[in-house]
Amino acid sequence: MDLPKVNLDVLRTVPPAQKVLLLGLALGFIVLAFYNNYGMLFESWSDKDSKIAALQTDIGKLDADIQATNIKVKHLDELIAANAQLEVELVKKKEKLPQEEEASSLLKQVTDLGVKLGLDIKLWKPGTSMLHTSKLYVRQPVSVEVVGGYHTVGLFFDRINKMPRIMSVNDLKFGSPKVDQDRMLLQTVFELVAYVAPPEPKSEQPPASAGK
Repeated sequence: MDLPKVNLDVLRTVPPAQKVLLLGLALGFIVLAFYNNYGMLFESWSDKDSKIAALQTDIGKLDADIQATNIKVKHLDELIAANAQLEVELVKKKEKLPQEEEASSLLKQVTDLGVKLGLDIKLWKPGTSMLHTSKLYVRQPVSVEVVGGYHTVGLFFDRINKMPRIMSVNDLKFGSPKVDQDRMLLQTVFELVAYVAPPEPKSEQPPASAGK
């Protein structure tokens, strides 16, 4: 398609003042067109800058959330490890504090120990079991009287102290030593207390449904 030809001869007949006016109008149109295009370009870049700033803000928030989550996960691992350690300690404590029904077996171990060491057990009288006010343990006392050598009695108490279960010797009293067949025998009276776990609370059974 051929473009229309502009007859420049017409411009020769235009007075100089009008030529200047036409040139000014042409320059004005050019400046206006450039300004409009530049303004649109500026607005476009400004909008992109806003979006980039918003994205950077979102990225910063997400990064902070990730770091906070990592810290929580790290603490969670530490809590899990601490809980596992506490469970191990709990098992050890429970071993030292047996259930109440095991107390008779525990006390029998003590009597067997005394006989094995060569003590003559004159009295072994279990007392009344009593739940401590804290409800954390039960005291099971036994009144004991033994006769034997001084060192044997001392060894007996030392073995009781080293037993894995919690026990105590209270109200320790010594009688007058006596000589029997070249042996110095000592009468020893004391209260032996075994500490056991309180009975587990019984779960309430649901009421039986009435028969039809």
